[in-house]
Amino acid sequence: MDSKTTELVKVLDELVAVLESDGEAHWRAWIHRVKSRLDQSDHSGIEYLLSAYGGMGSFNDLVLGQTTSVDGGFAWKPGHIDLNRRLDVLRNRAWTLAHAVRDSRELPRS
Repeated sequence: MDSKTTELVKVLDELVAVLESDGEAHWRAWIHRVKSRLDQSDHSGIEYLLSAYGGMGSFNDLVLGQTTSVDGGFAWKPGHIDLNRRLDVLRNRAWTLAHAVRDSRELPRS
């Protein structure tokens, strides 16, 4: 595994931890599938990751830290600002690294 792919896998591990910390299951499972592919040297994981970005309801639309208050209304969990800042940093880093890996390997684009 080259250095960019190794770095991407580390970022994916951090993303999984952030998503788990908020109980987010859908995108956590998506990231696990990407990581599993990359761990098996299956670089289709790169395009699979990139396909999560863009469009309504995509990974880049995800906002963590939302909850229901005691009286049934919308509320933010404590620490939601820092949680979402961390998510943004990791999400952007994963995007950048995935493009770098794809470009360095000249992987086919879907």
